[in-house]
This record gives sequence, structure tokens and C-alpha cells, in this order.
Amino acid sequence: MNFCRLFTTLLHQKPFGGNGHTLLLDSNILKHLNSDSASPSQTRKSHASLLKTGLFYNSHLNTKLLSLYANNLCFVDANLILDSIPNPDLFSFSTLIHAFAKRNHSVHALRIFTRMLVHGVEPDNFLFPSVVKSCAGLLSLEVGKQVHGFAFVFGFSLDVFVQSSLLHMYLKCGRVRDAHKLFDGLPQRDLVCWSALISGYSNCGHVDEAKELFYEMRKTGLEPNNVSWNGMISGFNRSGLYAEAMAMYQKMHSEGFLPDASSVSSILPAISEFEDLNMGVQIHDYVIKQGFGSDKCVFSALINMYGKCSSVLEMSQVFDEMDQRDIGSVNAYITGLSRNGLVDNALKVFRRYKGEGAELNIVSWTSMIASCSQNGKDIDALELFREMQVEGLKPNAVTIPCLLPACGNIAALMHGKAAHCFSLRTGIFNDVYVGSALIDMYANCGKIQLSRLCFDKLPTRNLVCWNAIMSGYSMHGKAKETIELFHMMQKSGHKPDFISFTSRLEHYACMVTLLSRAGKLEDAYSMIMDMPVTPDACVWGALLSSCRVHNNVRLGEISAEKLFELEPRNPGNYVILSNIYAAKGMWSEVDRVRDMMSQKGLRKNPGCSWIEVKNKLHMLLAGDKSHPQREQIIDKLNQLSMEMKKSGHFPNMSFVLQDVEEQEKEHILCGHSEKLAVAFGLLNTPPGSSLRFFTKRFCSLVMLKLVLPSKELSLLFRKSWRKNPVLGIGLRMLKDVGDPTSPTHSLQKDV
Repeated sequence: MNFCRLFTTLLHQKPFGGNGHTLLLDSNILKHLNSDSASPSQTRKSHASLLKTGLFYNSHLNTKLLSLYANNLCFVDANLILDSIPNPDLFSFSTLIHAFAKRNHSVHALRIFTRMLVHGVEPDNFLFPSVVKSCAGLLSLEVGKQVHGFAFVFGFSLDVFVQSSLLHMYLKCGRVRDAHKLFDGLPQRDLVCWSALISGYSNCGHVDEAKELFYEMRKTGLEPNNVSWNGMISGFNRSGLYAEAMAMYQKMHSEGFLPDASSVSSILPAISEFEDLNMGVQIHDYVIKQGFGSDKCVFSALINMYGKCSSVLEMSQVFDEMDQRDIGSVNAYITGLSRNGLVDNALKVFRRYKGEGAELNIVSWTSMIASCSQNGKDIDALELFREMQVEGLKPNAVTIPCLLPACGNIAALMHGKAAHCFSLRTGIFNDVYVGSALIDMYANCGKIQLSRLCFDKLPTRNLVCWNAIMSGYSMHGKAKETIELFHMMQKSGHKPDFISFTSRLEHYACMVTLLSRAGKLEDAYSMIMDMPVTPDACVWGALLSSCRVHNNVRLGEISAEKLFELEPRNPGNYVILSNIYAAKGMWSEVDRVRDMMSQKGLRKNPGCSWIEVKNKLHMLLAGDKSHPQREQIIDKLNQLSMEMKKSGHFPNMSFVLQDVEEQEKEHILCGHSEKLAVAFGLLNTPPGSSLRFFTKRFCSLVMLKLVLPSKELSLLFRKSWRKNPVLGIGLRMLKDVGDPTSPTHSLQKDV
């Protein structure tokens, strides 16, 4: 009913239960009722006016109210209106269902549909497409099948629009075969249905079927449009078939079809995966020529492409040239900066937009947390996670796996446990990537039993889960359990990948380390020289580190020279060679290596350790004199040193690789960041507490026991592994400190 007819009807309508006098509604109220854009306050005002005038029970008017409340997402008000109508008809229910489906509020649409059936109101063929769309929006295949059954029962299963909506629902739920079966029964197949089915096969990676349908469509006389081409391009891209996506784009162009903005934004991710900068630049030129500059999706895809191609300057230019930046482009830019090692720049951009009041979403925060975790800014990652929650954003199944590596990297066990509890509360623990990240985190924190518990609790396991638990057991030196898990994985039907096995070069690096542990450095060197492939930094780094353990100057110099060529900017290689010279008292050579570092602008970073005390992370730097508890820490270390000497344990001065007096060497040993962390922990925790700290050089699990009656301190480094800074394959070398048989030492099992 249009506005004029509605106005005329109301001019002559008697009020509900009234006295027969003519009533007029305010003209503004009538305008609101006949508008789709009335605000919630205007809708409530109209509602009140209808109640006041007694016109509320006019079926046309209360249906308009229903529509307005639904349009404004006022679900409670809409349901109250529906409840107050004595006998709601199909039109009343359909109004709400159409409005909810249109705005993708699928749950509410399906609830109203259920109420309609309970009231005994039968749906029509115009209603079913909206109901089916809601099922597709929720990816609820089972409910969709039930709705399909209702359509059959009510006699609308052959309706063209109902069938088309069912086709799209099955495709969106990933049931491409069911969709194809439905497609075969369509009396009329238009271009939209053909394109949808082709896109469905493309999304599933079924290249042959997609192409066969594409050519079959052409045989029927239907020529593809840009939607058809884009469906195949984006489908192949989503299924990881980037070469097929690029080939289809080129074919589209060669056949005279002009790619639109959607085509460009669909092909750029494929170009990014191949890091084909030349083609990316050509696409960028095409974007400028066609005037797609206002399309935010295109610009976000360009930023992502340049970032993956390591073209930071071009990426920044694209970002700066955008007139209006949406959150998608900001996220792409932050990720691009982080991917290229510019995590500080990424943090600045993030903080700037956050300070300007930009509505950063969960993707923004998760990207930044991942950037910090992957670039050694673990404490920043934990702080960002805390800030995100303060902002009211709820972490998801992607956020938690991005956070947990930061917890594992610095042995922040309590933070990791908190993330674990959150995943259990929110039901995302069953996600294989969340579970795998928890397995890895607990292993890095020395809790291999908890790693296994998480693994055993996972309802489904993929290759990532198996690799994570095997890596954890391997890290803890449990070879038997690792092999057993490997066989279990094979029996479960999972084939090992390159992570399950170390790659070919890493195998050689492992062999070098094993031979070197046995003191057979010459055999290790001979094996390297006989390798069928060129040794990389991983292999030479293994040999150099072993030369440091055995103080082999000749082989140390050979491996260091190779590493200087392969990794000229890695200061660790220079430091290890310098230490080899220092262990031999070759101080002039030490000075020469240090001069080389100075000339190249390289410097050794100070030792840094983190310790978790009372759910808070504390960082201690070697030689740092600014710590607020500096004096107490030094006093505690001196006290421990005296206790150790009384027990017959004296410091090993051979590990001080500096040309200084013996007393100064002992003082230097006390300044190591690990010892500072232990002393800090003793000062700030009650007797009997377990201390867990992480350092750039060591990942140590420390058990401390204080026997109060005799005031004796029992200190045991139970398992302390030295991580090779160059090899980078997680090899930990067992180093026992102290004599476990001494009466002042007691072994506690950390559970």
C-alpha cells in the first residue's frame, strides 16, 4: 500500500473500540511508517502513536512496524510486536524473516521461521529463498537439508528461485556434489547458476570439473561474464592453485574480457604467492589506467602483494597514496612491514591509528601480536594481548596460536596457562592449531607432560599436531618417545612432511653435531667436504659451535670464514671465533676479530634473561646497573657464592674469555643474566618455589630448595640446555652444573 492510499484509508478509519469519530494520524508518523529508513526513536514514536489512536491492530500498520523494528535491528521490540498480534499471518512472519535475512541476522530469521511453523502458518515460494539464505549464512547444512525437505513437502522444490537458493546453500556449505545433483534437475539454468557451480568446484580445487563445466556452459550458448571468470580465479586462489588462477586470468584477458576490480583483487594474492614482482607491477599499472584507485580491496591486495615481494618502498607508496584508508588496508600494511622485519615501524603505525581512534578489529590486533611473536618482541606481544582484551575485543582461534609462541619463547608459563584456560572456556581448544600451539608452548616451558596431555585431549589431530609433540619430545632428549610417536603417526594415516624429518642439509648439520660431541671434528669436517650439495650456514654453524666446545682453532677458522661469506651480518659467528681464540689465550686474534666487528658495525648484544614472578615477567640484562633491586641481587649472589665455596664448589674461570685477573673473572661470572635472574627470583618468591627463566643463550629449568633449619641453600640446574645460535634447529646440549651427589644438593622432580 503506497503512502497516498494509506493516508486516505486512515482518514476514514474509526479508532479501535472508538466512538466513530474520524481520526487523523500525524503526517510525520505516516511518513515514518511508509519509510524504510526511519530511526529507532522515530519507529517507537510511531508505535506509541498507533497505540494511542487505537490503530495498532491494523494489519498493514503493525506489519510496517515489524519491518521498521527489524531494519533497525531492534529484535526485542520486533518480537514483542509479533507476540501482541492475536493471529499473525504469513505476511507478518515474512516481513520479519526477509528483513533479518537481508541484514545477515540468520539466527533470528530461522527462529521466526520456526515460530511461524509452530503457529501453523504455511510458507510460500517467496519466503523459502530468505530462509535458505539464512541457513547458508550459518553454514548450517543440517538445518538447510530440513528446509529443503519443507520446500518439497509444501510443493515448492521445483520453484526456480527456491532451487537457485538451495544450490547456493549447498555450495556455501562445501557440498559441491549435492549442489551439482540439484543443478542437474534445474528446468532452467541461467548464467548465475552456472557461474556459482563453476566457482564451487574451483573453491574445492577440482580444476578439471570446473573447466569442463565452463566449456559445457559455453556449448549451451551462454557466454561467461566477469562474474564467471572471477569465480574461477578466486576459487583456484582460495584452494591454493595459484598457477591455475594466473593461467585463468591470462586466458580471460586474451579472450578480450576486460578484468574489473574484482578480477584484480582476486589475482593479486596468487601473484603474491609466486612473488612475481614484474607481473604485480603490470597489474598495478592496469589499476591506474582503469581508474580503480577508489577500490579499497584492490589497494589492500596491492599492499599485500608488494609486502610479500619484499618491495617495502612501493608498498609504502601505495599506502600513502590512498585517499581513504580502511581497516583492511591498515592491516595489510602492518603485516607487510612485519613480514619484512620492520616490526618497530609496524608498531608505530598500529599505535598511531589506535591513537587516532581508528576501529581496529581482531585481525589488526592478531596481526600485530603475531608480528611481535615472530620478531623477538615477546613481551610486546603479551602486552598487546592484554591491551586487546581491555579494549573489549575477544581473542579467537587465530589469536591464541599467535600469542602462545611468545609465551614459549620466554618461558612465560603462567601467561601460557591463562591462554590455555581461555581456550577451554571459549571452546576453541579443539581447534588443531590452538592445540598444536599449546603443545609447543608447554614443551618450550619445560612441561613436556602437559604437552602430551594437550596432545592426548585433542579430538582430531593433523600433521601439525604430530610434528609439535614429536618436536617437544625431541627437544627434551626423549628419543624413544619421539620414535614411538613417529610410528603412531604413520599408523594413523598421516604422512610425514619436511618438518617431520629435518631437511637434507639439516640432516648433515645434525650429523656434524653428533660427530663433534664424540670429539671427531676431523670426521665431521671430512663429511662436510664430501657432501653432494653445497653446505649452508646451518652446517658450517654446527661445526663452528663444536670447535668452540673443543677449542679447535684450525677448523674454527675454516668454518668461520665460510660463515662470514654466507652470513656477513651475523655477529654470533664473530663472537664464537673470538671465544675460540680467547680460550687459547690468543688475545691479539681476539682483538682482530673485534676490530672486524667494529668495522662492519656489528656488536654483541648483552645477555638477557626473563623470569616470571607472581604472574609478571621481569627482564634482566647482563651488566645492567639500573635495576631497582641491583644491590640486593649482588648481595644475594655473593651469599650464594660463599655457600658454594663452603660446600667445595668453585667457579670455572675457563669460561671467562677475557684477559683479566682471576678476581675480576669471578666478578664477571656473577654478572651473567641467568644468575641475576636466579637471584631476583630468590629475593621475590617464598622458599620452596620453582623458578623458571629464559635467556637468549640458555633455556633453564631451575629448582630451588631452602632448608630453613640449617640455612643451607640447595641449588640445582636440573636441565640446562645451550641453544646453538647459528644452527637454529632446536638442538639443546645438556650441561650439568654442580654435583648432584653432594649433600647440599637435592633433586626435585618438577611436575
